Amino acid sequence: MTQTERTEWTGRVLRLRIEGPAQGGEFVARHEGRVVFCRGGITGELVEVVVDDDPGRAFCRGTVIGVLESSRDRIEPLCPAAAAGAGCCDWSHIDPVAARGFSGRILAEQASRIGRIHSTADRVPVGVPAGDDASTGWRTVARWVTGADGVPGVRRSRSRDVVTVPCVQADPRIAEAVLAAGVGPHREVLGVLGDDGEVHVAHRRVTDPVTRGRDRRSRQGAATSARARSSRPGAWELVSGPSTVTRRVGEHTWRLPVDAFWQAHRSAATHYADLVRQAVSGAPGLPAEPVVWDLYGGAGLFSAAVLDVSPRARVTLVESSRASSGAAGTALDTGPGIVTVCARVEAFLARTDGDPGRPGTPDLVILDPPRGGAGIDVMADLSGRTRSRIIHIGCDPASLARDVGVLVAAGWTLVDLRGVAAFPATHHVEGLAVLDPPRMS
Repeated sequence: MTQTERTEWTGRVLRLRIEGPAQGGEFVARHEGRVVFCRGGITGELVEVVVDDDPGRAFCRGTVIGVLESSRDRIEPLCPAAAAGAGCCDWSHIDPVAARGFSGRILAEQASRIGRIHSTADRVPVGVPAGDDASTGWRTVARWVTGADGVPGVRRSRSRDVVTVPCVQADPRIAEAVLAAGVGPHREVLGVLGDDGEVHVAHRRVTDPVTRGRDRRSRQGAATSARARSSRPGAWELVSGPSTVTRRVGEHTWRLPVDAFWQAHRSAATHYADLVRQAVSGAPGLPAEPVVWDLYGGAGLFSAAVLDVSPRARVTLVESSRASSGAAGTALDTGPGIVTVCARVEAFLARTDGDPGRPGTPDLVILDPPRGGAGIDVMADLSGRTRSRIIHIGCDPASLARDVGVLVAAGWTLVDLRGVAAFPATHHVEGLAVLDPPRMS
C-alpha cells in the first residue's frame, strides 16, 4: 500500500487466524498485508472479525463476532458487561492461568522491543497478588457513569455509550451501595470499600465531549481524551460513608480522602509492600541509615515498607497530590526519619544537583509512576545519582520497558523483572523491576 492509497475496511468481515497477544489487550492477525488488532480473540483461533476502526494505514482494529476454531484457553465469559460490549473485562473470555501467560509474553516482548532488554525467556513470570486468585469481586475502588436514565454502568468499548449490565470487578458491597445511592443522570460515581468494611459513595458531573466534525478515525482518541478529562480531580459529593477511607497494611493504618489513590485490588497493596521489603532487604551495600527516595509515593505505602526493614532509613517521599502526601505525613509520623514533599518528581529532581557528596543523594530509589511512566529524563537523572538499587513499579508494560531500558543502557543490571495480575479478567498487567548499578553487578 503506497502513501497515496486509502484503504477503508470498516464494516468488512474477515476470516483470520489469531497469531498472538499485543500490547493494549488485543490479539494480532494479518490480512492482505495489513495487521488486524482483534478484540475478543485468543492465540491460535480461527475467527470472524468485523472491522470497526480503520485509520487507513498499515493496521486496523476489529471485534471477534464468530469463533470457528476455538482455543482450549477460551472459557465462558466471566463478566456479563464485557460480554455485552463494555470495555471493562476485555480478557473475561480467557482462562485466568492462560491470561497470565499472555501477559508475561507481552511484558517480555515490550522489554525486548522498547527497552532493548534481551533474554532467553519468551515470557516474564506473572503472579497473582498475595496468592489471591479471585477473578471477580476483587476491586475495592471502582467507578461508574450514569446515562440519561440515571442507571450506573461502564463505557462500551471504544465508545461513550453506557452499558448497564453489571461488571464483575467490584466487590458486591460497593455495587449494591452505588445502585442504592440513586445519584441521577450524567454523573461519574466513585465507590470505595475501606479495610474496616465501610462503603463510601461519591459522585460528580460528567461532561461528554462535543463530537461534531470528527470522523470515525478520531472517535477512539476522542473517547480516550474525554475519559482522561473526566478523571481529573474535581468536586466530589459524598452521599454514603465517612469522608475518610481506612486502609491497613501490616501494622500501618492510613486515613485517606475518598478520592485519594490506593491500589484497586484488595490484595495488591500487601503484595507490593512485601515485594518492596524483599528488594530493600537484598539491596547491595546498603548502609545502616540509607537515604531512600520514594518517588510518586502516594500515601506512603512503600515508605512504610522501607521503614519496616530499615527503621533508621532517612526516607523522602515525593508526591504531587496534596491529599495523598498529607495522608502520608499523618500515617508515617515517625519523627525525623521521613520527610514528605508535595511536588512533581521533575521539580524535586531539579532542586538537587546530583553531587554524590551531598547527603540527599539516594542510596535507594523506589518509583511507582502513573501509566505514562517516569520518562527518559527522570530515569537518566536517577541512573547517575543512585548508589545501591532502583525499584520500579510500572502499571504499563511499554512505559516500564522504556524506563528500565534507560538504566540497562547505562550499564545497570536487571536483577528481577516480574508481572503482577492486579486486574484479573483484563489485559492490564503491572510489573516490578529491580536494578543494581554497574559497580554492583
